[in-house]
Amino acid sequence: MKKNLPIVSPKAGELSSGNFDLGTWLGRRQAFGMMAGKATAADAECLRQIRDRRLYRSKTAKWSDFCAQYIGASKTHVDRMIRHLEEFGPQFFQLSELTRIPPEAYRAIAQHVTEEGVHFDGQPIPLTQENSEKIAAAVAELRKRATSPTGEEPRPPDPEEAAFRGIEKRLDALIARIEALAPLQDPKRQLSFTSRMLRLRESAAAVGLKAWLL
Repeated sequence: MKKNLPIVSPKAGELSSGNFDLGTWLGRRQAFGMMAGKATAADAECLRQIRDRRLYRSKTAKWSDFCAQYIGASKTHVDRMIRHLEEFGPQFFQLSELTRIPPEAYRAIAQHVTEEGVHFDGQPIPLTQENSEKIAAAVAELRKRATSPTGEEPRPPDPEEAAFRGIEKRLDALIARIEALAPLQDPKRQLSFTSRMLRLRESAAAVGLKAWLL
């Protein structure tokens, strides 16, 4: 079950009051630099509220259009940021501002990160700019220790798993581009798209993805 995470930034809008003003939030966050990695947990929570409560419909009919026109990022990127908030909590955004740690690496050390900071050798290091060097060193060591229980180098990724992950990313990007298209009017183009979608379904079924046949 999803739960609304506490928002401590007043600039994120008054979500808890039920009087969230979409226009005010957009004005304050027009250039909040999400693509540059400067989004905060408060921004992610506001975006989740806008999406889940369909507040974007006062601006555009589709969530993907709202993301592109008013947030300056793709629907895929915004949804990914919201998933990070739901999986990791606000600390991920605080730590990523200090170390630019990717989600995969954060997942490996998440147990060491709390509201108190990064716990390293029994001591928490608060997530502040003043501690950025200490945090970077602690994160690097924790990531090294997380490679395996024995400290050995991690095994290379499974080629088949890597191939499927690559395809999933490309499909996500393709879906975002399709959702941004205007309705097709040309019968020839409709037929061309339909033919390719059928080929995609057949290819998926050939590797065992039988859900495509439903």
